[in-house]
Amino acid sequence: MSSLPETLNGPAALAALVRDFDRDAVANRKRIDEILQYHPEAFYMTTIEILKKDIDSRAAQYLLALLVSQNLLFQALCDPALDRARVVELVRRALRVDPMVDITVARQLADSSCATPGSAGMGMAERLMGILDEICDGRRILPSLMRMLRTDNPYLRSKAVLMIGRSGRSLNWIKRRLQENDTRVRANAIEATWGLDTPEARELLEWASRDSNNRVVGNALVGLYRLGENCPLPELVKMAGHDSAASRSTAAWVMGQTGDPRFSEVLGRMIADSHGDVRKNAFAAVGRIRAAVAQVSQAAEWPVAGSCTPKDPRTGQRRVSVAVVTAEGRESPRVLPVQFILSENGQPVWSYRVIERPAPAAMSVIFLFPRKVDNAGTLWDRGALRCLNWKRSTDLWSTVPYSGVDDDPSDGLADLELPSFIGNSAEAVRVFKETPKRTDCTGFWTAVNRAVLPGKVPVRGKRHLIVLAPDEVGDNSDDSLIAAVHASQTSIQVVSTSPNPALREFCRRIDGRFHLVEDSAAIEERVSLAYLTLLARYEIRYQPVCADAVSLKLRVHTPAGWGETMVPLPG
Repeated sequence: MSSLPETLNGPAALAALVRDFDRDAVANRKRIDEILQYHPEAFYMTTIEILKKDIDSRAAQYLLALLVSQNLLFQALCDPALDRARVVELVRRALRVDPMVDITVARQLADSSCATPGSAGMGMAERLMGILDEICDGRRILPSLMRMLRTDNPYLRSKAVLMIGRSGRSLNWIKRRLQENDTRVRANAIEATWGLDTPEARELLEWASRDSNNRVVGNALVGLYRLGENCPLPELVKMAGHDSAASRSTAAWVMGQTGDPRFSEVLGRMIADSHGDVRKNAFAAVGRIRAAVAQVSQAAEWPVAGSCTPKDPRTGQRRVSVAVVTAEGRESPRVLPVQFILSENGQPVWSYRVIERPAPAAMSVIFLFPRKVDNAGTLWDRGALRCLNWKRSTDLWSTVPYSGVDDDPSDGLADLELPSFIGNSAEAVRVFKETPKRTDCTGFWTAVNRAVLPGKVPVRGKRHLIVLAPDEVGDNSDDSLIAAVHASQTSIQVVSTSPNPALREFCRRIDGRFHLVEDSAAIEERVSLAYLTLLARYEIRYQPVCADAVSLKLRVHTPAGWGETMVPLPG
């Protein structure tokens, strides 16, 4: 075999060939092949230096193809001269040359780690394992991963568990890994279940959240949070105050993984922790939460409304009915329990239960409003018309005007008829914009009686009455009217700009709701919120955290949309 010409000896020659590669690609490929044949070490070292700076040129791609064909890629990927980002890109490019590269590299990594631990360099082997996890499906390299379970390197073993668990998603196999003493293995076995939404997976995560190791607990809480469960919230607050710095550090890390803004205050205190790891994780978590909040703020704003019942005398709990609709008002989006954020007087409610119910059935809604002959009722009309944004095609509307506030509810009952209902939104707009004739109006209490009459034709679904009362109403309701309301099972909400003690008492007796609007500019919003509560799909039960709170701040916080409201607290 003849020796390589002197002009092609050394790294400088290879660098020159790469630089001038495109001038005569065929001839330069031949010369590069000769350098590889006669000076393999010089070829390898010079190629690494070139790939550190250039990976896109045709010459660099040819050098990479030679590394693959000559079985030198594994050595290059473990070379400390290349940083992790460049190694990742090299593997991705190598897969274009040979689709079996990931399988080959995994096999070589298993050979090196199982035969002589440390031969590939522990740090480099761990780096390469992490890269394999990033770029390939664990099912493709499953035989090599199973071999790595026998290595003495705890990182490789735990990473193999993670990749096998993700690829196979066998809960029985993962459960067996949870019996091992190695905490890394147990923690990664739990991480492998992230995103698996089955009753069995939830049960396993709940069980693992009681593990004796903080890392296992942390991964279990992340998994539960990502499934929408809110049970991790109080557990994380408890961990944040643990005597163990390791537990506090894990709590800060998990809080960052959630991106949940309600942890911001807790993390603010943890930044001043005496332990460095806790401070580091808390600081990183604050950054992640800020980024997550900024992302949600760019999403659509959703209308949100809620109503609260008095405290349960037996349990002390409150029950809040919550309605959430999309900005277009055409659907009720699904909100996970953890995506509700509650607070009383600025104090977070960490423990609560969310019950999701089916969307409300078709309903009939009656607006009872005063007759007007000028612009005095414009805000009331706008509030009602705004509700058309959320009117479903199956729902019926009706309007019942009244002209006085001091009548007797028994006046003219024989002549009353059930109001007519409208299904068409355009027709509803026309009716609201017209001033009703005086002859079509009754007194206030008679109008209420008219709205709850059984009628000859049944209304569609449940009947709801929204009463608009800008003036004080006389105390003329009687027991027969109360009985009629209960018999018709009509829900009644009153929106008033005056204290109206008579209407307050009326609402109390019929289990209705009275909304006092002290600022006339808020009338439109209050009327529309009253309508929104009829679309409530969620019930939240919680133990009050502030004895003197008069309202509950309720925020919906999801990647697809957000919204918030203040819910008055009765009693």
